Amino acid sequence: MQGALIYGLSLIAGLAAVYGLTSLVLNLPPTRQNLATFLLLLVIAATGLLAPALAWLHRRIPFGGRPPTRRAAFRQALLIGLALALAAWLQLVGLLDATLVLGITALVILVEVLVQSRQKLA
Repeated sequence: MQGALIYGLSLIAGLAAVYGLTSLVLNLPPTRQNLATFLLLLVIAATGLLAPALAWLHRRIPFGGRPPTRRAAFRQALLIGLALALAAWLQLVGLLDATLVLGITALVILVEVLVQSRQKLA
């Protein structure tokens, strides 16, 4: 029951961040403060929307033989949200290409593998 409440609140925060993103993009001019707000809301939206989906996926397909904790779903959602924000910032600056997308994806996967391998040792 507590997990459902946490994921429900996460989903509400994600939807609120999506609303904030749309109103920010449609109504405000591009400034540095609005860019920082955009990136923060992008991380919150991605984390809030992906955490329940990843938790559901973990319950259906237990990777590694045992179902991961709630922290794993939030950690993975946060990593994906940070990767999306980094990719969005690089796109806005004009530096994003396929190589960087693959590098960011590989970095996210590497961090998650290292964290999971460290948890198995403990």
